[in-house]
Amino acid sequence: MEPVQTLQTTNSGFEIKWQGYLTVPFVKDWENLADVWTNEKGKVIHLDLNGIQRIDSAGIQFLIYLKELSQTNHYSIHLKNHSLAVLKVLDLLGLVSFFGDRVKVKKEHSNEVEFRYGTRKTN
Repeated sequence: MEPVQTLQTTNSGFEIKWQGYLTVPFVKDWENLADVWTNEKGKVIHLDLNGIQRIDSAGIQFLIYLKELSQTNHYSIHLKNHSLAVLKVLDLLGLVSFFGDRVKVKKEHSNEVEFRYGTRKTN
């Protein structure tokens, strides 16, 4: 599914809602969309990932790239409203803490993600 981006300007930066697939065939399209706002120094960018239906390792690499680019270009990026597809991949790869954003898991999805790494619990 081709990417769709809805951009809304806020006082501090942007709120961007993403929809579609964040997968290998579409990463270049996402990169072209991101070029619009990734050079905004001092801005706060919130990426709403609720509409991401599929994500693969290329999509995760792209999110990591955006996070690292934010440090280089001096803007702040935050992921929010993670879709279940995004949560599952972040959980599988142990990357929730890398992004450092608050993660809300809907009650009906709580049995589909574990977030066990880094909890110092042993089974």
